[in-house]
Amino acid sequence: AEAGPGRLVVRRTFLDIVTPEDEQPGLPRAQTDSALCPGCAGDVSLAGYWPGTPSTAPSAGGEDARETEGSAAPDAVASQFPTHRQDRRTTLMMRNLPNDYTRDMLVQMLDKEGFAGCYDFVYLPMDFERGCGLGYAFVNMVDASFVAMFKRCFDAYSNWGLRTSKVCRVTWSDRDQGLKANIRRYRNSPVMHPSVADEFKPCVFSDGVRAPFPSPKRGLRKPTKRA
Repeated sequence: AEAGPGRLVVRRTFLDIVTPEDEQPGLPRAQTDSALCPGCAGDVSLAGYWPGTPSTAPSAGGEDARETEGSAAPDAVASQFPTHRQDRRTTLMMRNLPNDYTRDMLVQMLDKEGFAGCYDFVYLPMDFERGCGLGYAFVNMVDASFVAMFKRCFDAYSNWGLRTSKVCRVTWSDRDQGLKANIRRYRNSPVMHPSVADEFKPCVFSDGVRAPFPSPKRGLRKPTKRA
């Protein structure tokens, strides 16, 4: 049987088709949101529409996709219009490190705090002339799932094992993201020159064990001052 005549109304944030039998006298008419339905003075098809999503969202089973108050949208629609996107970044910057800290001291600290095998890249830039750290380091986690735990541990960290008033801050790296990007940045950098001491260089890890850094693809320039 064909559906009877109806008209488009908006109830709160939901669209319903109201037939003459459903109407109750004395209820005010709701105006259609012009942004949702531009220029709709007459009938409007609701096929595939979900509140909060474009009207082109697919409908299930070819029927009008109408949501009742309090119900959830189908999985297909929810995945097409997620409420948030999971952050997949993995490279973090540790700031306010003690200047006396070396790369190996940093690695030992990471392992002591339970992160052995959770990272695959560490670099603590050094002042070549003075032989001391510049106060920050880059650490790449093997998976984004370790980032939150790392931040909870090291943001506001101060258990350095030496006398200092510095308090660590953890932020996203503003240089590169991911192991491949960090290797690409440093494999041809002057910091990898044979004249540079190993403790000044970035290093990579596999399953918690240090691995050889990929060889440069071109000749390396000898550094002058800093990494």
